[in-house]
Amino acid sequence: MKSPARWIAALALASSAFSLVAAQDAPAGGDKPAGETPAPAAGEGRPEGEIDPSEAPALRVLNKKWVTEDLKQCVRKGLKRLSELQQPNGSFTKGGGENVGIAVSSLAGLALVASGSTPDKGPYANHVRKCMEYLLTCQDPNNGYFTGANDGSRIHGHGYATLFMTQILGTLKTPAERAKLEKSIQLAVKCIEAGQTAFGGWGYVPDDLTWDEGSTTVCCIQALRAASDAGINVNMKTIQNAIKYMVDTADQRTFVHDGVEYKGYTFKYSLASGWNSDSYALCAAAIATMNGIGVYAEGAVWKEHEVGKIYKGGLAWLRFKFDEFNQRRRSGVGSLDVSHFYYANFYAVQAMWNAPEEAFFDEYFPKIRDLLMDEQKRNSAGNGGWASQSYGEAYTTANALMILQVPYQLLPLFAK
Repeated sequence: MKSPARWIAALALASSAFSLVAAQDAPAGGDKPAGETPAPAAGEGRPEGEIDPSEAPALRVLNKKWVTEDLKQCVRKGLKRLSELQQPNGSFTKGGGENVGIAVSSLAGLALVASGSTPDKGPYANHVRKCMEYLLTCQDPNNGYFTGANDGSRIHGHGYATLFMTQILGTLKTPAERAKLEKSIQLAVKCIEAGQTAFGGWGYVPDDLTWDEGSTTVCCIQALRAASDAGINVNMKTIQNAIKYMVDTADQRTFVHDGVEYKGYTFKYSLASGWNSDSYALCAAAIATMNGIGVYAEGAVWKEHEVGKIYKGGLAWLRFKFDEFNQRRRSGVGSLDVSHFYYANFYAVQAMWNAPEEAFFDEYFPKIRDLLMDEQKRNSAGNGGWASQSYGEAYTTANALMILQVPYQLLPLFAK
């Protein structure tokens, strides 16, 4: 995302047909607070060469608020465990996830980059590079699709792989490597654009234009946004169609919080089905999608549509349903969004981070931080990772690490 402020239509899509009014809030910064304890030197609490993002002067006040020493230790252990899950071929499929290796490996690579490592620098540089090389072998050179004969990642994996490539493009040292990766991203973008349905969303595979779904749409939009931020050309019409898709999938809901009635929004699972499960996971994905197309404030408009009101209503519903969502998970309620707990919070944390008021993140992050830290401790394996669920240990561990590292702002996706 753009730095230091949130920018209007950050996909470089300004035109008479596409105009969004967005908040321009910059994160708080300042000098080192009096009495702040210096971070430990190498060998005194963290491995030699490991990056401590809290040492960046502009982030010290921010991190003192949200990033505790316990969190830093939690992240260090998690990163170490995640690195141990990488196979010799560069994929992160030890401990499960072989059938969705592209998606899981891309998420794992993103989690390592979020810690400050790149293909050339940092304690996990070799792991990031091997992940990059593995994903490049998975890309069809003709249509740009990240896929494989025995891999079921489909468009989720393609979107995550494209996102990963955009996040490391600017860190590569040699022009030849940058040119190779830029070509890969260009092909991947064209594949996404070709796979957009008539509804404006995306389905599971780029050559089936009869089905759309919220979880696939967010993967594609975030990939396109990141590609544009990295300097890759993105078709404006694709984004305009996606804006209309979000308007068409929005469903207004009345809900009560602390005795006060609110008008909020949830989002349909797909337009092809018309089904709305009032899913926390899909609402989180929808808000992240709206951020991806440049909507950050209530006043945002596009053509005759007041998309900002939909954004505000969806964000409010997400904010007030967080405790209920977590309680349903703790109680073992097996609904679809609860089973996608890590996925849901990967997008929810971004939604709260990008919210126009800091109160959203202030309320949300300490709760999810403490919950994830507790789950790491309760993992019976005791290896620093998060217990495998659905798609393997690397999947849960990578998602948990990305959620916890959002305030570090070392991944361009998380930068304000």
